[in-house]
Amino acid sequence: MTSFRLALIQLQISSIKSDNVTRACSFIREAATQGAKIVSLPECFNSPYGAKYFPEYAEKIPGESTQKLSEVAKECSIYLIGGSIPEEDAGKLYNTCAVFGPDGTLLAKYRKIHLFDIDVPGKITFQESKTLSPGDSFSTFDTRMYQISLPL
Repeated sequence: MTSFRLALIQLQISSIKSDNVTRACSFIREAATQGAKIVSLPECFNSPYGAKYFPEYAEKIPGESTQKLSEVAKECSIYLIGGSIPEEDAGKLYNTCAVFGPDGTLLAKYRKIHLFDIDVPGKITFQESKTLSPGDSFSTFDTRMYQISLPL
């Protein structure tokens, strides 16, 4: 059986998108130097998580954040599961994960299908669906050893 190292990165997110992306790239490089062949970032790694933030931080794919992910995937020669970012496309917003191969190419793009809506009376109400549109399909990508399906 062939083995590989997978790195799952957690980040403290700030309100400054460029700082979040720079910090994520730094952790990606660190994981790669420790032998990771597949690295995964968390949901909304480039922005605060919240319906009020999604429009402000949204970008196209390819865009600023995904360009940096493509570059670092190529630099480190790894598969990079780009967590997710708020994506703007044709006037709609999505919570989207982009996946890059060791040569920096975009291998897959997954738009979150099952949006997080919760209403606990007297406690919390949060509805991604008030701001985000759902995706409509699952995505897969192939590594040299495995086929991986999104969502994970």
